[in-house]
Amino acid sequence: MILISLILTAAGCKDLNLSGDGNWAKNSLESGPDVKVRILRKKIFKHAIFEWPEGGIEIRDHQGHKIPWPPGARRVYLRQRGDQVALAFKPGPAAAKKATPYPSLGFHSIDNQISIAKLHVPERRFRRQYEGREFQIVVTRGRLALINVLPLEMYLSRVLPAEMAPSHFTLEALKAQAVVARTWALKNLRRHQRYGYNFCDGPHCQVYQGRKVISLRCERAVKMTQGEVLAYQGRLAEAFYHSTCGGNTAFIEEVWGSQPQPYLARVQDHWKPGYRPYCARSPYARWRARLSLRRLEQAMRKNRTLGQEEKLKQVEVDFLDRSGHVKRILITTNQRQYRMPGPKFRTLLNRIFGQRRILSNFYEIKMQGNKLAIQGRGLGHAVGMCQWGARGMAQHGFTYKEILEHYFKGTEINNFYNMPAKAAGKTVPATKKP
Repeated sequence: MILISLILTAAGCKDLNLSGDGNWAKNSLESGPDVKVRILRKKIFKHAIFEWPEGGIEIRDHQGHKIPWPPGARRVYLRQRGDQVALAFKPGPAAAKKATPYPSLGFHSIDNQISIAKLHVPERRFRRQYEGREFQIVVTRGRLALINVLPLEMYLSRVLPAEMAPSHFTLEALKAQAVVARTWALKNLRRHQRYGYNFCDGPHCQVYQGRKVISLRCERAVKMTQGEVLAYQGRLAEAFYHSTCGGNTAFIEEVWGSQPQPYLARVQDHWKPGYRPYCARSPYARWRARLSLRRLEQAMRKNRTLGQEEKLKQVEVDFLDRSGHVKRILITTNQRQYRMPGPKFRTLLNRIFGQRRILSNFYEIKMQGNKLAIQGRGLGHAVGMCQWGARGMAQHGFTYKEILEHYFKGTEINNFYNMPAKAAGKTVPATKKP
């Protein structure tokens, strides 16, 4: 069912019942706790249209009172009006003017089953189908907010094809991704709690695009690993992943300054030294970019990291971290030498190019006349599981459990839905390593 339920406060995300009671439907996408995902979090819009191909949808206002459907109506037209949501059953300015405003609105199916809704956001030329148990509509922080509520396992089945194109990845690689994505989701349920939902639909959380891409292989991977999570010393692990490591993953403390974790340390991504990395077939395994010093000078003057009279003479890597990633850049001008953090320099270059050209902090710089030649490897932060590395390992015959052991050394795979109620959200049952 798709339900649009009310949000009375921006921080009203209730704790979910995560304890195993033995009633989870085995190998079902409708199992697991319900999670709330905000759609188009970073987009501003004032109109939205929902359509249900079948009846049986119930509308409720912010007080839980039912709002009757006109006979034969299947669409609702929503419009932000101040800090309220105006509801109409017909299109056009006349119907919008007469639309009744509510603090929030909720739609749910009468039989409480999974249903599919079509969402249209005209201002963004956005059309997509979503499924689940609920949809919540409210104006929060001056913006119209759409929140899809659906079972965790179903959410994961739609995250997988958005994060890993199923045409490129085998079943074992997708099963590894399912375990990592589930672990991350359960570990971060309160990521956006103060705003009334669990996750956004972008890379800040995990990419979620509803039914834009439906993959039977991804659904199978989720079902075959239902409830499985990574655990370290009886607690949910910090499960990160990225596209391509370029040869080795990175220490978490060197990327984000976080507390060191034994299972998030540098991992050599190959069978043995001297062999090609598992992720060698990634389109991002190696990349290049070239930039003129003049263009770099202009950008640095614009952001005030370079004086008006200064001219660039040399740009070089000054310091690498233990993972081989650029930590600091040494810049020499006609007046001085100074150092810039590697990630800041990468951001500057991508702004100059106007697109993402410097794909990671794993690169080297060479001066070629008045040009800057950059040769790099990998895509992403390089912490945790390398997705293309998982693909390579799967093609070499490794199972998803062996893949996870390679990238998260010392962790266990346990079933989260069997955990004791008192440990909800924190620990997982102690079982033998797979």
